[in-house]
Amino acid sequence: MNFALGTIEIAGADCAALAINGQTYPLHRLFPDLPAGGLRELMGNWDALIARIEVEAVRLCGPDAPLDLAAASPRWLSPLRYPNKQVCVGAVYRDHLEQMNLPAERWPKLPIFLRPPSTSIVGPGRTVAIPANTREFDWEIELVVVLKALLKNATETEAVAAIAGYSVGVDFTCRDLLDRDSPAGVDLIRSKAQDTMGPIGPWIRPADQVADVQELGLKLWINGALRQDSSTTNMLFSVAEQLATISHFVTLEPGDVVFTGSPAGSARSAAEFLKAGDHIRAAIEQVGTLDLELFDAGRPEVAVACAA
Repeated sequence: MNFALGTIEIAGADCAALAINGQTYPLHRLFPDLPAGGLRELMGNWDALIARIEVEAVRLCGPDAPLDLAAASPRWLSPLRYPNKQVCVGAVYRDHLEQMNLPAERWPKLPIFLRPPSTSIVGPGRTVAIPANTREFDWEIELVVVLKALLKNATETEAVAAIAGYSVGVDFTCRDLLDRDSPAGVDLIRSKAQDTMGPIGPWIRPADQVADVQELGLKLWINGALRQDSSTTNMLFSVAEQLATISHFVTLEPGDVVFTGSPAGSARSAAEFLKAGDHIRAAIEQVGTLDLELFDAGRPEVAVACAA
C-alpha cells in the first residue's frame, strides 16, 4: 500500500503526519506513544516507524478506517523542519549539460555545495520569496533524497541502504548573482543560498515504494506551461554514487537531505525568468507533486517563510 510521511501544521505546531488513501493522519493520533512534534524527530528510528505504519495501513485503507483521527484540510509544511544539512550537487544530467553547450560527460569532480536548511527550506504554497537583489530568478526541479542512517566514507551499496525516501525539490538560482567571472569564483551563497530558495515537499515517499530511482520522470510547469520534462535515466552520476561521493567529504546524518541535480529546461535557456505571482508545479513520478507560488521578498510575509 502506498503512503507518504511529512509534517503538517496543527494549531500552529509541527505535527508528523501520514498521507494514505486520500486521508491525512497525525501520527501521534495513530500511535499515542510517539511524540507530537514534526517528522524530523522520528528519523532516527525510520525502519521501525515504517514497519508500524505498514501494519496499520491495512486498517487505514479498509472499510473501518478511523476517519475521526484524520486531519481536516491539513496544511503541509516542508517534510523535515529542519535537517542538519541540505547538500546540493550539480552537473549531473546529460541533457542539462547539452543545453548549456557543455560536454555531456562526467566531470572529474562532482560539484557539491551546502545551503543553510533552517532559512532556505520551505514547504508547498505561497512560500518562496524572490530576493530583492536579483532580476534573473531561475528554477530547476530536483529529486531530493532523505537519509535515515549515518553515512561516512560509504560504498554505493551502503548509500542505498541508508536512504529513507524521496521528495520533490526546486533549486532556485539568482543567475545574475553567480559572478562566474569574479576573481573570487562562482558565488553560490548569493546566487543559491538565500532565504526560501530550497523548497521541499509535500512529503517523503519511502524508498521501498519507488521501483527504480534511476527511472523516474521529472516535470515542471510555470503557470501551466511545461518547462522541464526529463528522467533520472539522464543522470551521469547515479543517486547511489552521489551519496557515496558526498560521504567521503561530509558525513551525512539521519534526516539530512540531498538535492540530486536538475535536468534541462531551466529559465537560463530561454531568458524567461520568474516573477512574483508565478505558480510552479514540480512533479516526480512515484514521489509526489510540489506546488509553489512566488512573492516579492520586499513584502512582510517573507518573515513567515523562514525559521523562527
